[in-house]
Amino acid sequence: MNLEDKILITGANGLVGSNLTEVLKKEGYDNLVTVGRKDCDLLNLENTVNFFKIHKPKFVFHLAAEVYGIMGNMKNKGKSFFNNILLNTHVIEASKQINVNKIIAMGSGCVYPYPQPSLPLKESMVFLGEPHFSEDSYAHAKRAMLAHLKAYKESYDMNYAFVISGNLYGPNDKFDIENGHVIPSLIAKFYEAKKNNTKITVWGNGLAKRDFLYAKDVAKALIKIANEIEGPVNMGSGMVSNIKDIVFHLAKYLNIEDKVVWDSSMPNGQDHREYDLSKLFSVGFKPMTDLQEGLIETFDWYSNNLDKIRN
Repeated sequence: MNLEDKILITGANGLVGSNLTEVLKKEGYDNLVTVGRKDCDLLNLENTVNFFKIHKPKFVFHLAAEVYGIMGNMKNKGKSFFNNILLNTHVIEASKQINVNKIIAMGSGCVYPYPQPSLPLKESMVFLGEPHFSEDSYAHAKRAMLAHLKAYKESYDMNYAFVISGNLYGPNDKFDIENGHVIPSLIAKFYEAKKNNTKITVWGNGLAKRDFLYAKDVAKALIKIANEIEGPVNMGSGMVSNIKDIVFHLAKYLNIEDKVVWDSSMPNGQDHREYDLSKLFSVGFKPMTDLQEGLIETFDWYSNNLDKIRN
């Protein structure tokens, strides 16, 4: 990407989109088209194509998605599959119609099969089996997006990167206690427990292992990918932590270690997810934010911006 290239970002008001927009501007990319729900109805093909034809971006970061955590994914399988299929299909078709230089589409680690063929997970393993039942509908919608991108590359030579991400977190996340991802959900719970001097109930046994990547590092990785990587690519920090690590850091920071209660009757999700990051690291990407630092920055942002929290 050149600094003067027009760049369109779907999902620009979300966790990844807002942080990517901020980092792009800091690095000198100022010809940006940021797309939120009020700007264009991506569930409507005609609206999407017309919007793309008006703005004519050279690069598209497709970050918009209907996203939930474990419980939300299990409760909303039909809605999640249908809306994500529409979003992805319309954005890819619109990108093809205006002949973009490249589309960088956000996938998810849930696309990988479970049980896992082996660890760490390699990009070539995506279609080797069924995804985990707790998020299979969302995973199949993301897999369909990868199949769509591959087909358009073969038929129309449309360049793409499909980013298979670990768990992402940071400022401007969706801090939904019931349906959100693990870190924003825990941060909201810890805030309430600290404010009200109450116990905090944490789902599962805390042993599930994940790769967590801070939003500012996500943005820098996406820019690297846009400039240097084609096809499917794993994105993460390269450090695997369990849920107990997150709870420990937050409880210690707030001095409420004695308030934590574990509810082992609630789901853990997959027990271990770890990625082969050799493709991403080969272009020089290196995350700069460790988990403890990122958690504290995210908690402080949340507690100071309650009026800006997305529902």
